[in-house]
Order: sequence, then structure tokens, then C-alpha cells
Amino acid sequence: MPRPLVADRRGRILTAARDLILTKGWAEVTVADIAAGAGIGKGAVYLEFPDKPAILAAVLNRSMRQLSAEVHGRVLAAPGLVDLPAVYRFAVEALLGDPLMRALYLGDQAVLGTHVRDVTDDRYLQRLGWLTDYVTGLQRAGVLDPATPADTIVRVLSVFTLGLAHAPGALGATSAQDLAETVELFAGLVGRGLATDLPTDPEAARAAQLALLERLDAQLDLLKEPT
Repeated sequence: MPRPLVADRRGRILTAARDLILTKGWAEVTVADIAAGAGIGKGAVYLEFPDKPAILAAVLNRSMRQLSAEVHGRVLAAPGLVDLPAVYRFAVEALLGDPLMRALYLGDQAVLGTHVRDVTDDRYLQRLGWLTDYVTGLQRAGVLDPATPADTIVRVLSVFTLGLAHAPGALGATSAQDLAETVELFAGLVGRGLATDLPTDPEAARAAQLALLERLDAQLDLLKEPT
């Protein structure tokens, strides 16, 4: 007689893997650990995922989708102009609300860097291109100085983001409050430094942000393994 299917087996695997990352560190987690945490057999894990790296990719994909949904909702709910500092605040608050992503960015475990190095497609380069389009949209909306090349702005943002991600290794782990204050200060400096006296179009700025999030969601859909 065939064994009954486990309800939401994939979701249980991802939740167990996420919890184990936070408690043990990804390097110490085994597929057997994940199976035990999900309450299923080890073989059942391989019915959903080909290997351990695929599980990590799916866990990060799910967390990224949750972050995107949180920021999307904040952008839609925000009254008036949604400028670059506001979007940075939304993103940081969403980041700090996810223990896994917070742990990764605060240096609690070296997972994301290894994952990025192991990825052979251009998903991260695509996101940089979309960010350039977003910045261009803010310039057209009168939010950012159109005299500054959009790709230069993106490089500045990228250098800050990469530096923030790698800072714990050089400076030691930081607190969530320190992270939030650092990002808010940086975003404010960028916003003021690139401000213009031009009329602003709040709806165009909001549309640019939503277009960026929609592109990210579409990419995450493509990266999602078939169930």
C-alpha cells in the first residue's frame, strides 16, 4: 500500500532548513538534520530537492520573496512621495523582520557570500540593471538629480550594500539597531545629496519602485524549482 503524501512537504523542508541555519549554521546542517526537523524521511527530501545547495537556494528565494512582498505593501500604503530614503527604510525594516536574512546581513553566519559565489547565472547582475532603471525612473520623476549618471548612483549604492554585508567580518558583528541607523543615515545623505528643485511626480516614483519589485518577483518565479 503506498505511503500517504506529507502535506506541504516542500514547505516543511524549507522551514526546517531555515530553523537549522539559525540554530546551527548552514555549514553544520545535514540533509538528515533537515529531514528530521521536517518530520520526514531523508529520501523524501530528495524527492523535492536534488541536493543541499538547492535547499539553501530555495530557502533564500522564499525569504527574498517575503521581503519583496513586505516592501511592496509599504510602497503601496505610503502616502505621497516614495523617495529613495523611504524605500531604504522600508527595505531595512523588512530585512530586520526576517531572522534568517537579518542573521545573514549581520554576519551571524557566512552563508550568503558563499551562495553568491556558487551561483553561475546572471541573476544578481540582472538586479543591478533593474536598479539602474529604477534610479532612472526616480530621476524622471524629479526625485533624484538627473545630472548624475544613474549607473554611478547604482555603483555607490552597491558599494555601500556590499560593504555593509562584509563589515561584520572586519569590524565585528553589529546590532539590528546599528544596522537600521546606518542605512537610514546613508539613505538620507544620498537623498539630500541628489535632491533637485524640480517638480516631483509621486505617482511616477511609486510606479518605478513597483516595477522593480515586479521584476524581482518574476525572476524569483523563474528560479523556483518545480514542485
